[in-house]
Amino acid sequence: MSIRGIVALPTHLLDTRVSATVEDPGTLVIADLPKVLTFIKSLPKDALITLWQPGKNSHLRVLSGKTTLTLPSTDYVHSHKSVEKAMALVNEAKTANWKAWAGRGLPCYGKVKAQELYQLKSVEKVVGKETGVSMEFDKKDSTLLFNAGHRGGANMSFDIDMEDCDGPDMTTNATSHYGTWLPDLLQCIPNGRVELYTANDYVCIFRHTEKDHLLLVMDKRGE
Repeated sequence: MSIRGIVALPTHLLDTRVSATVEDPGTLVIADLPKVLTFIKSLPKDALITLWQPGKNSHLRVLSGKTTLTLPSTDYVHSHKSVEKAMALVNEAKTANWKAWAGRGLPCYGKVKAQELYQLKSVEKVVGKETGVSMEFDKKDSTLLFNAGHRGGANMSFDIDMEDCDGPDMTTNATSHYGTWLPDLLQCIPNGRVELYTANDYVCIFRHTEKDHLLLVMDKRGE
């Protein structure tokens, strides 16, 4: 048994599943996800958490021991309105073994450790939060290079090693550009090895090899 969460926005798609004891199957409507996440992070790591919502239009209660967070319901969940269309594209990509997205090929492939992707958050602390991020796929050196900063200002970069790196021979590295939201999204990937599929100026798919976790980030030109 598990709880599955799906978010589909112009910037990214997240589809993740965690094990849970499910007593009453159904759909939970979370009106304010940041508040729920902040509440959960304030609890001990081994805390038992219960989510309870008796009906679609009922309040959501998040309980742990003697502590309870109550949130109102909502009739409109912005992050869910495009889920059906997005998941149809996911199913197409899965059929193509993740080598294409929405009819365009994803020829660049590699495996990385999720923990190394978390470094981007520390870069944000140095150059500031309101900055875009570029990612370069270097097949020759089997590295993934991240660069963040402001034109004419502070810039910081780092690279991480890729395993089983594969892709077309290119005179320049496949490069994509992402918004200020990328560091936080990479933080949500669980520890472990992650497969990535990408192309020049296009989406990048991060697919966990050990857990049921899929993250797709959209190049800024496609938002």
